[in-house]
Amino acid sequence: MNDAEQPAEEITVAALTAGTNIPSSRFRMRQYISRLAEHGVNVREHLPFSVKTRYFPGPFKAMVKFGGLFRSRDSDLVWISRGFVEGYETFERLLKRPRVLDVDDAVWLRGPFGGISMPDIARAMDAVVAGNSYLAEYFGRYCKNVHIIPTAIDLDRYTLRPEPTNEEGEKFVIGWTGSSSNFKYLDSIEPALARFIEGHDGAELVLTADRPWEYKLLADEKVKFVRWSVEDEIRVLHSMSVGIMPLADDKWTRGKCAFKMLQYMGVGLPVIVSPVGMNRDVLDKGEIGLAASTEEEWYDALVSLYKDKSLGLKLGLAGRKVVEQFYNADIIASELADIFKSLAGR
Repeated sequence: MNDAEQPAEEITVAALTAGTNIPSSRFRMRQYISRLAEHGVNVREHLPFSVKTRYFPGPFKAMVKFGGLFRSRDSDLVWISRGFVEGYETFERLLKRPRVLDVDDAVWLRGPFGGISMPDIARAMDAVVAGNSYLAEYFGRYCKNVHIIPTAIDLDRYTLRPEPTNEEGEKFVIGWTGSSSNFKYLDSIEPALARFIEGHDGAELVLTADRPWEYKLLADEKVKFVRWSVEDEIRVLHSMSVGIMPLADDKWTRGKCAFKMLQYMGVGLPVIVSPVGMNRDVLDKGEIGLAASTEEEWYDALVSLYKDKSLGLKLGLAGRKVVEQFYNADIIASELADIFKSLAGR
């Protein structure tokens, strides 16, 4: 066997994640494990021994992840999600090198002191993998090796929604998925949602989250809540006619990675989103949905898709193609493998 035929040397990566159902752990790290193995990168995930200490002071929260510090010693590289505690420096400098920090939010804004330790954490890293250009710009001030790696969609799971039945076709389902901590953004467009749903036959709202949204203007019979679960996630997305992602425009939302938007696009839904941060970047990649900032723009966008079902179908299929080309987990895994191998000297 000549040198060109020699198999690439494999490396081991210790992934220090935040918990089983934490989105940053699921979608920034865990979904790539099997894919990275295909590239000779073997990832061992080290979970915290508890996720029930989220309201503890920073140093105490870090203790639930402390075991990963020791279990990662025999790896070639350490890949850590957001740091031990967002906004605090704790045990990061004790980790084996090379170290990679993975960030998908403006985590320097977290903590009682506004994430004052994030520059020190970034300086202690050999590389930072950032979910978008806004995050990369910040971390680039403190770490010379920053890579923009968007949060990707697993297209094996996020399949195209099936054609609606006649009964389903009579409905117009506005869909939202996410954490209850983001209900404040739904609050901001509730007047537009209420006006639209009240005035259009078959229109309703479906939400999937960790708890119900406490709306004020919508009729109860027009709102369906489905408690989020991994098992029901795709089924609920398939039941929607359009996916929405309202946001404020501030320092925190500019750091978001448009993942909710990409989830909708992955199953072929048209989207209506606030053109903030990465949402705007994704919109620029094709005719995949509509931007809305004001109450009137949100209302008009919903009316447009309600009146023209073929437009929704066209935008949804275009969105799926954008995900396939730019935000496909298979492609992103290959990029991560190259970064990790370079850091490990392979």
